[in-house]
Amino acid sequence: MTPDLVKLLKQHWGYSQFRANQEAVVRSILDGRDVAVVMPTGGGKSLCYQLPAIAMEKTCVVVSPLIALMQDQAAQLQQAGIAAAFLNSSLEASAQREVMRRAQQGAVRLLYLSPERLVRGDVLDWLKKIPLGFFAIDEAHCISEWGHEFRPEYRQLRALREWFPETPIAAFTASATRAVRHDILAQLHLRDPAKFVMSFHRPNLRYIVRECGPREQDRFLSAAIEWYGEGNVIVYAPTIKSVEETAALLSHRGLPVVPYHGQMTTAIRQKNQDAWMSGEKRILVGTLAFGLGINKPDVRAVLHLAMPKSLEQYYQEAGRAGRDGLSADCVLLWQKRDIGLLTHFIQAIDGRDERERAWQRYRTMRRFAQGTGCRHREICLHFGETPKWSRCEACDICGVALGWLSEAAVSEAAAPRVSPVRKKSAARPADRDLFDKLREWRRGLAKDLSVPAYVILHDATLEAICRRAPSTIAELCEVPGIGERRAERFGRAILKIVQR
Repeated sequence: MTPDLVKLLKQHWGYSQFRANQEAVVRSILDGRDVAVVMPTGGGKSLCYQLPAIAMEKTCVVVSPLIALMQDQAAQLQQAGIAAAFLNSSLEASAQREVMRRAQQGAVRLLYLSPERLVRGDVLDWLKKIPLGFFAIDEAHCISEWGHEFRPEYRQLRALREWFPETPIAAFTASATRAVRHDILAQLHLRDPAKFVMSFHRPNLRYIVRECGPREQDRFLSAAIEWYGEGNVIVYAPTIKSVEETAALLSHRGLPVVPYHGQMTTAIRQKNQDAWMSGEKRILVGTLAFGLGINKPDVRAVLHLAMPKSLEQYYQEAGRAGRDGLSADCVLLWQKRDIGLLTHFIQAIDGRDERERAWQRYRTMRRFAQGTGCRHREICLHFGETPKWSRCEACDICGVALGWLSEAAVSEAAAPRVSPVRKKSAARPADRDLFDKLREWRRGLAKDLSVPAYVILHDATLEAICRRAPSTIAELCEVPGIGERRAERFGRAILKIVQR
């Protein structure tokens, strides 16, 4: 019998309808087909493999590249009443044995593993003992040498078809060019896969690119941080030194900021990320080490303080803004010296082929930064999509100007600023006091449960509660994003806050 997918969607996620192509992807997996999905950040790709795992009542093994990402996704599923677990080095041996025991009994719907662990001989042998439904490969672009984030350990996932010839494989990525998409199909030996390539156009994002003089960047950064006074912000800096200097500068001004880079201890990195995810700090300054799989919906701006090494990287990092569908700004403030830094890194690459691919990526990124074509259109074209429109009306080339980027925004005699971003992205809740009380409750609960705040409820769900002011559990269940399990767990506390 075909499971009632909308009922499951409502029960666990609190939504009454699917986003574009989600249901088609889910049904293809349930039909036992291999699947290849390219779905931009914020499109809801995780649900495409989470829902069929519940519907078929078998185990979906999810390949995920980061420990923190596995833990967050498993925690979020558990809050929604779904049996999810992960196996990685953060678990003690006894906890790992318990997860393995439950999986063998068929009590785990989604099991998260790293690619390194999955391809171990003992793990592959063990997986034959569990009721496997399908494999889901997240961040599948990491398998391709043509991709901007190639990881050799992903290459070994080719073994899955050999070890489990009858088990379907579903590959998911948010940023893959046509060459990378072909490579994913070849490397994973997908058989006549159902292919879904969504549009790369994110109309709620506004792309702004500006070349800065040596002393301009600090002024622009200060103006930006002031401008997005209530929003969450990511600032990408090119080096560890610049991350620390930028974070120290903002902190000295009394701003709620945390740094994030690869040379920090795991504990400090996790602590800083949690402080930002929970809303305790609203500004995060990081290197490229930050961001893969980050699922914070309410980021209002992503600011790059240097030119990224590729357009795919820029699209992925900038795409962490506006995942709630509200307006957000993606601003690239680059300087001439960035070109020297990028060429230095490329010249240091071993291997002629990889070095040549890096040069190609660099040339594409530079053309984008210095070009005169619509930013949204150039991104779509890069990923093999040809839009029917020539202007997006949502980038600097198409006439969008940000108040804080003008000279007036950084001079002491600044006139009152008016910009569409405030009207769109502020999206003021119907009752600001209630919204703040709900966020305060969520922050405390997240701390008690040791999970990021969004794992409990997204800001968009809190805003919907403010608009609807539910007075019963049944009314609360009708709020998008709640679902039966969350209403059961948190309903009384939420209704109490609303009634006050």
